[in-house]
Amino acid sequence: MTMRLRALFSRLALTTAASGLALTGLSLPAQAADEVEVPYIGIISPETVTVINGQSKTVKFDLYNLSDVTAENVILTFGSAAKPISADLGFTAPAGCDAGNACAIGDLAPGQRRSVKFTVKPAAAAGAADPAKSIALSTAVGEQPSDETSITVVRTDKGGVDLEVDEIADLKLAHGKSADVPVLVRNSGNKEVAALGLVVMAPYGVTPVLNYRNCEKETEVGGFLCVFNEPLAAGGAFTLPENTPLRVKVQPDAGGPFEYPVYVVAIGLTEKYVFDFTKRNSDAPGKTLTLEAVSSATAEEPEVAEDLNEDDNYAIFSVTVPKSTAETAAVGGAFTGEIGEERTAEVGLRNLGPSGTVPPSMASLQYAHIKLPTGIELMKVDERCLPGTSLTDIDESITDLAQVTDLVCLVVESVPNKGRYLFSLSAEILDVAEHKAGSVTINGGVQDKNKDNNKAALTVKLTSGGSGGGLPITGAPAGLIAGGGAALLAAGFIAFRMARRRRIITVAE
Repeated sequence: MTMRLRALFSRLALTTAASGLALTGLSLPAQAADEVEVPYIGIISPETVTVINGQSKTVKFDLYNLSDVTAENVILTFGSAAKPISADLGFTAPAGCDAGNACAIGDLAPGQRRSVKFTVKPAAAAGAADPAKSIALSTAVGEQPSDETSITVVRTDKGGVDLEVDEIADLKLAHGKSADVPVLVRNSGNKEVAALGLVVMAPYGVTPVLNYRNCEKETEVGGFLCVFNEPLAAGGAFTLPENTPLRVKVQPDAGGPFEYPVYVVAIGLTEKYVFDFTKRNSDAPGKTLTLEAVSSATAEEPEVAEDLNEDDNYAIFSVTVPKSTAETAAVGGAFTGEIGEERTAEVGLRNLGPSGTVPPSMASLQYAHIKLPTGIELMKVDERCLPGTSLTDIDESITDLAQVTDLVCLVVESVPNKGRYLFSLSAEILDVAEHKAGSVTINGGVQDKNKDNNKAALTVKLTSGGSGGGLPITGAPAGLIAGGGAALLAAGFIAFRMARRRRIITVAE
């Protein structure tokens, strides 16, 4: 796989991981009585859009309710008195917006996403020297300002390939069920792409069913790449025919309730990559996934070109899975050794099943509160752990591990049925009169019905022989993303928490 394709897989994996905490809905524990949360409508949009002079370009982006309360009377506005939209961009607001480009979105539930589209069609005579211009976007909930950003429109006379994937409707599937997914790919550019690749990623609990000889699994991050050695002309469109569809299947033990994100991405491929791929999969079994032309255009000689706008090469849709039970139990441990030794304990949770736990989201975030035993000094801490006692009581002021007495450790991926999820802590055993036991308390989330086994002891066990029974320190968990996933999610959670704090209004008594 070329570096560009691998980078694409990695970028989408990181985006999906971050969206688990930032975009899919974290009902944090109830707020204090004197706090009222203000709904926050975030804008997730491309930074730049490249447009061919004289041609119309549809630009899509998403609005998200990033709070855990309903946002009523959401308004999206394009431009402002201070930042008017340049007339030569040929801007057209979505249908239903008023003359001032203010658009009534309606109400958005906690975690709800709403896709929005607008078009631009710059004049054909602009010329290469025309500077880039921006379109300002802002959201408000009632009269309360929320988010703002801008999209820079870059104009070109040269043009190129511009692949787009049409929106895909969300699905609702029961455990073990599957459904076909309609896919439509367009080339809105003015140059042909010689060959097409279709990437499908479902990083959590939904499995793409792509048992075709021209589809290959990228095992590192769980995506599939299907290769079509057919040109897609400028202005043309392809879809997947009914006899060779893309199907998605919910695993029988998938955690729920959850909205599992699925990405479908179109990319242009070089002829060399197609040749290598075909040679590599020449003996693969199964039928061939085919494309069906939706519209036709006269094709010139194949000319490979970079895509003008990679941000609209993908569509994301969700597969909603109903509630399942995942009984979680705390896993305790001990720092075992002599006075003065540095020993390691692994503690956390085990999933007793019968299903996996839901992935982290704003609707459910599992964590462990670890109260350290007395008579130890913390030396090393798992990257998924933060000083504090709960999600709403994280002490960001502590920088010295010696001062830590309590930790909040985040469960940043789904835990499979009968699986364990452990955190590694390393501490020096001190010479004190008493080593009072600590504890590991699990917040099992919405699937955990039995709370009696959610607490276990974390102790110090002194030995006389000096050969303690500590466990080796393990790295970050594999499975969600290769490398850095846990740190990304922990950092994303802190960033979300800080942003959320700024939008909480304290009600005077």
